[in-house]
Amino acid sequence: MKEEKLIQKWLDSELSAEEQRELEQLDAFKDYQKIAEASTYFKAPTFDANATYEKIKEAQQKHQVTNWLSVVGKIAAILVMAFLSYTMFFTNSTQEFTTEIASTENITLPDNSLINLNAGSHLSFNEDAWEDNRFIDLNGEAFFKVAKGEKFTVETALGSVSVKGTQFNVKQRNNLFVVTCYEGLVEVKTEKETVLLPAGKEFRQINNQSLVDNISTTSPSWTQGKSSFTSTPLKEVLNELERQYDIQIQAKNLTFDAHRTFTGSFVHHNLDQALKAITIPFHLTYKIEGSSVSIVERE
Repeated sequence: MKEEKLIQKWLDSELSAEEQRELEQLDAFKDYQKIAEASTYFKAPTFDANATYEKIKEAQQKHQVTNWLSVVGKIAAILVMAFLSYTMFFTNSTQEFTTEIASTENITLPDNSLINLNAGSHLSFNEDAWEDNRFIDLNGEAFFKVAKGEKFTVETALGSVSVKGTQFNVKQRNNLFVVTCYEGLVEVKTEKETVLLPAGKEFRQINNQSLVDNISTTSPSWTQGKSSFTSTPLKEVLNELERQYDIQIQAKNLTFDAHRTFTGSFVHHNLDQALKAITIPFHLTYKIEGSSVSIVERE
């Protein structure tokens, strides 16, 4: 019994110096130490070893087993738990993709669906569960070409989009949520409504105000090196400019009220040209200093 108590205190890092010396004198200490050291190779989440030990002990008492769980048994139980946690942790099949500022990435899903991920975006999905659960978590913007099959769902902070096989673009930035259907039919769900969106239509929600509009393009302009906007708040347009050019914008004395919206586009290959496209309609001026751009009201 005393040996068991020493082992338990050792596992809990509660031994005094005298008790540590006493433990090290035990014949089996080296074996216990090897087992404990082996468990450190399992980089699994922590768990309550004492609780596990007590539950096993109680179960044995219910079956009228007179002896407590052996020390080796306790360590073995800990190792089993660690191994199971390790297996779950390292076989997690979640795939994640993140694009940096001024970069995009092409992604092929397990069913050969294709995704083009825009700059400053993140998405994830479970590869192992993909056949039965085609589910994407998206923060940012992406263009999807979905292979026909089971329902395909894209979830964002502001709403979800569900399809079975089609081409569509999803953009979620701050309070802006835009879904554009280029082929087939998509279902858009938000807290307020559910909208069926056919090809040639775009759903836009800005600050909880939504509408459906017509489009004439066959693919998102950003995949061709140009960002396009329809009645989009100026602040969000400037945010997108920062993402595409890896710059910092200093908006001095600018007002960003709800009526100051932008309809138009800017290119991704010429910063000066892009700034002109944005600032001229609002009678603004700008100055480029390295990676910093100052924008002010024109005097």
